Amino acid sequence: MDHEYRSRYRKRPYRSDRRDESKQETVQQRLQRLILKIGDKINSNLQFDLKSLVKVLIDEYNNNKDTILNTLKVCITEIPTKTGIYATLTSLLNCNSYEFGVEIISTLCDAMEDALKNGKWTTVKLLMRYFAELVNFNTIMPLSYLGMIDTFLGAIHEHEVKLERSDFFVYCVLSTLPWACEYLNENVPSELEKIYSAIEEYMNSRVQKMEVLGKSPTLQSLQYYHDCDSPYEQIDYLESLWRQTVQLRSENWEVKILPKIYTLFEEERSMVANGKLNQELRQFSLPPDSPEIQYMAPGIKFWIFDDSLINIENSNIHLPVTSSIIRYILYDIAADTLNIFSINHKECTRYLLQYKDSFNSDYIDEINCNVYEAVMEVIFAEMLKLPSSDIKQIYYNTIVIDMCKGLMEKIPGVFGRTFRSLFNRFDLSEYGGLDVECIRRMTEFFSHHLSNFAYIWNWKDWIPILEKDPSSGQYVFIRETLEKCVRLSYYDRIKPLLPPEFIESDIFSKTGPCTNYKYQNNDFGDQILYEYAQEIYNAFRTKTPPQEINIILEKINNYVTEKKQNAASMEVDDQDLDPESVVLEIVIQSAMMVGSKSFSHILNVVERYITILTSLNVSNQAKDKTVRFVADFWKYNPQFLEIILDKLVNYRVVDPKNIITWILSDVILSDQYTHLYVWSILRNTLKKVVLRVQQVKAKLEYTKKLYMEQEEQKKSDDIDDPMKTSHNESIANIDEDSIAIIEKTQEAVIRDQKEAFICVFQRFAETTEIKIKEFETQNIDPIKTPWWRWVIGFIRDVGRTYSTEVQSFMVTLENIIFTENLDPRIKNVWNEIRDVYERGIN
Repeated sequence: MDHEYRSRYRKRPYRSDRRDESKQETVQQRLQRLILKIGDKINSNLQFDLKSLVKVLIDEYNNNKDTILNTLKVCITEIPTKTGIYATLTSLLNCNSYEFGVEIISTLCDAMEDALKNGKWTTVKLLMRYFAELVNFNTIMPLSYLGMIDTFLGAIHEHEVKLERSDFFVYCVLSTLPWACEYLNENVPSELEKIYSAIEEYMNSRVQKMEVLGKSPTLQSLQYYHDCDSPYEQIDYLESLWRQTVQLRSENWEVKILPKIYTLFEEERSMVANGKLNQELRQFSLPPDSPEIQYMAPGIKFWIFDDSLINIENSNIHLPVTSSIIRYILYDIAADTLNIFSINHKECTRYLLQYKDSFNSDYIDEINCNVYEAVMEVIFAEMLKLPSSDIKQIYYNTIVIDMCKGLMEKIPGVFGRTFRSLFNRFDLSEYGGLDVECIRRMTEFFSHHLSNFAYIWNWKDWIPILEKDPSSGQYVFIRETLEKCVRLSYYDRIKPLLPPEFIESDIFSKTGPCTNYKYQNNDFGDQILYEYAQEIYNAFRTKTPPQEINIILEKINNYVTEKKQNAASMEVDDQDLDPESVVLEIVIQSAMMVGSKSFSHILNVVERYITILTSLNVSNQAKDKTVRFVADFWKYNPQFLEIILDKLVNYRVVDPKNIITWILSDVILSDQYTHLYVWSILRNTLKKVVLRVQQVKAKLEYTKKLYMEQEEQKKSDDIDDPMKTSHNESIANIDEDSIAIIEKTQEAVIRDQKEAFICVFQRFAETTEIKIKEFETQNIDPIKTPWWRWVIGFIRDVGRTYSTEVQSFMVTLENIIFTENLDPRIKNVWNEIRDVYERGIN
């Protein structure tokens, strides 16, 4: 039932679904539709609609109980905007049929126990809010609800409890209080004050504990703004919500933005209270702590519309201050909607476009609040979430585009304000500002966004940026966005859209993507070598067999060797020639040139002559040179460079370490450190290494599972039963040797992964030490340079993104790289990354 229902409202409606909808719907489908659609808009008809639905559900209870219960459970746990609606519906059903109410509460208690057991924390939070709304209707008595709260706060007092565990359960309690605090304050104020005091004591001790450890509750590596004055205080999610709760208490626990659906049914509320129709919650228990449990990551709260923008005179931002609980409620429900509906962007967009209808719209109008500004802030904040977003970035891009097209009169203006506010904070000092990984994601987002609107933008507004330092965040953002626009379209499509000032500057390439073929003209300098290069090129182009090409390569080797010997005797410059390097460069240049027409062409060339490429790349030094030669050939086409290097790793022509060595070399980091393709190659290389380990581990687990099933089947077979014997013969024969081979492969890929990450940090430390000395000889503070911002920023991102992989050999890194002899400024970067590991961020 759950799967069938989700397919109807969360999954994309494929053509077959549309054909089914044209048929007459079944009773079960009608019930699902009625429950799903109830309360889409909170208006004057809601009271009548709820009463009508209650009558329908009561009539169908005996015949379709499972359908109704399962549909209610899915809606309550997966539609965050309608928690109050479904709680009121539950309470009305309970008024009309106490047995029905018992079944519903029991079903939701089962869901809570399952969510706690399996770490479904969003479900836990939504169910706590649902139970809170039941308290408002008197369906659940306050003491029963408070017992659940006490259970969650019990995590505070567990022996040697981990900070992330106690933080999370305190967060759960704070996140549900706004839904019940008014009722609790009116009816059991002393109990509400006990909850507040317990959390207050915890929050104070939390700060003190961190101070004793010499650490900050806010992880430096996860901060959004570095080496500058942040536009607001950077605090974590829990501290932010606590401050909002403190403000809420000072306002007498009034939460006016939440719709009080239960007030439409005062007669029924009184009947529940007076008629003893109350229900009891079960006594829930928290799951024991274990390494497998992933709690809420202690990330930093990210604001776009913070108080510095809201409180200025004539501000065009229409949101409450960040200390208001309204900001939390608007943010959190929108964030949950984004995450829950990640498999159906159209349905997500529908809920977000009618977001205002989910709240007390009269109060929203009264305080002049623009909920779409809150929604847009949430989308960007979730997309830029550190260390990584919960969903692929393209999803957030799609939601913004859908919203802009869905409400053209409102959303584009909100998007523009959001984007400009964020863009203005890319640079908050000469050498600091927004995290460089966030800037990279913004280039991906904005180029894709423009591609859906014909690349139309008011580029003239950015002409003043051309006067800024080319390493500034804004300048890099514009340059990289234009490069990605060319990738998504083509050079001559983008160029006419730009002002002349852009074309004349270095922010836009003077030519479209092209090759850098070294042997293009016969003025190469060495006519014989040029002719040999042309011969190899023509051989590749005409698909000459590898054996014949090897003969030509041998001639080139002999020629260069002889030339080198003659040069040595004559003491001229050519004595430094390396025959193997010359041969390798000619092969790489020729192969790339022949395949330069398209990705498929280049892959065909590589596959056809893979034996030649692998024979020339036996040594690590040769592989390093291959990476450099490929990079030189595609220096004017970074997109091809990224793809070709990735494919060469797939074909085992080069290793990930060779690419890492090239990226983190002084040659690249001296002037290419603001070019995002460099860091994209590093990120993709590490991702491939990690994915390879995951694939082999999964294969090993699957093979072991099949082996165990095979052995159990053999034991249970009756040797006298020919059918079973025949069946066994048809099963793939998996033996211990097969498992041993995969285990050896796993050891190899884990070793490769370790070596790759060690190479990253070792090259980083070595290159940075050299750079620090260069800066200091010029009396420049290295930390106050663009180089430090971009290079350190992306290395920081590698460390926090791959925490699971890196922390497995953290001791090795500290013993061979991050030693006491290392420059303390570099060591401090590592300490920031290590703090992320100690807090269990994945």
